[in-house]
Amino acid sequence: MEEYFAALPITNRSALCVGGITSEEAVHATSAGVETDGFGYYLFLADQQDLTKPIELLAKFANTAAAERVARLIVSSGRGA
Repeated sequence: MEEYFAALPITNRSALCVGGITSEEAVHATSAGVETDGFGYYLFLADQQDLTKPIELLAKFANTAAAERVARLIVSSGRGA
């Protein structure tokens, strides 16, 4: 599976991201009440100033093509990484 990742700054502190998550992030999300298997691509918020802070999962993409489209949209906005 080709890796897709994009991040769009929302505030000075947070970024909206498209990408895979680690097994640790999946365990944390599950313990917080969010059902996830940790596989595939997700839409999430990340704290840019405190990378140790857990991410906030917003959605799981149904397939790789959907994740790729959103990642390309973020990057093409000119502000994404």
